[in-house]
Amino acid sequence: MTDAQILDIFYKKIVHEAQKGKVDCYFTINIAFNLIIDNIEISKCIELPYDDILIPTLKITNKKRFDDMLIAYVKKAINFYDPSDFSFLNDMVAIDDKNFNQVKAEYLIKYIISNLFANASFSDFNYPIEFLRLRLAMFDNRILNYDGELELGYIDSIGARIYVTEQVSPIKSETPYSIRSYLQFDDGYKLFLPDIYAGNSGDKYKLYGIQKTAKSNKIEEEPYLKQIRRGFIAKINGAPEHYFLTVMLFLSLCSDKEIEIIPFLVERWNAKTISIYNKSKNNSALSLLDIKKDQNRIQNNITNILILYFEKLEKVSKGINFHSLPFELDSSLYISIEQDFESRSIAFNEIFGLVSEYKNKKNNLGK
Repeated sequence: MTDAQILDIFYKKIVHEAQKGKVDCYFTINIAFNLIIDNIEISKCIELPYDDILIPTLKITNKKRFDDMLIAYVKKAINFYDPSDFSFLNDMVAIDDKNFNQVKAEYLIKYIISNLFANASFSDFNYPIEFLRLRLAMFDNRILNYDGELELGYIDSIGARIYVTEQVSPIKSETPYSIRSYLQFDDGYKLFLPDIYAGNSGDKYKLYGIQKTAKSNKIEEEPYLKQIRRGFIAKINGAPEHYFLTVMLFLSLCSDKEIEIIPFLVERWNAKTISIYNKSKNNSALSLLDIKKDQNRIQNNITNILILYFEKLEKVSKGINFHSLPFELDSSLYISIEQDFESRSIAFNEIFGLVSEYKNKKNNLGK
């Protein structure tokens, strides 16, 4: 595919379809945004049938620079992600052999760009060149810089060893890499911790989510969660212990640069809203209002809980600095960690010490 093809598909296909809230990538991706180039309105979402859509505006101030970076991103994404991420192209059946490869290329480009903007915040839409710079940098910068499974060491207060692995995420995920970790207790039991979806842009870390993806037996886990609790203190006791521990791990791994916590992605919100609308429209038994209330409640809980983890750990620790809370400058939380960090949580101190020891040995974390 040529550079001109990529830009043609973006401006003539994606921008046009985003006005209607649906981008055709062989299947539908729900995404909606307006476009302004050099203060001139190019496209606007009008007559959308959905209520409560939060429509961002993509504000391009230097089209040449934006175009060059968008082309670079598409080409890099094709080579970076696992081919299985694009396996849907193999399901396509040739209707017109003459244009078949052209149609497949179009769907591929649409899919890559749609997933890119699905992970953009309102601020990213306002400053898309900076957004593309950061996303391109995340391909080249890892957090661990370690291939395979890394044993960080033994956490005495919990009675378990902690292991971490950095892996390439699926293209649908918020970041190119994610960190998977688990505790191995003295009896051999492995407790898998939530995955960390964070990116390293070279000058800062951006955390998008902490999500537990591995299936587990809650009854089986309970005694091990109690062991984790032993390393905490009263103010941060209580479920979910493994989430607090994962936040401790993340802060320890990323203490050498500024950290940005991004609790809300507008296009993911829109995708859910559009999906809810379509579902309720086809099922008269569903109350659209009740479903929306439930979505609002779930999203607010997710956002508030993620920020709460950091707020609670900041209150019991010395050396965690909050520079901006969500909705002061933008929707993100900005944090820095001082070198003389110390926590009243024994487990936090131990994890921070294990990571610091590894950093000093390898001198390759956060590169």
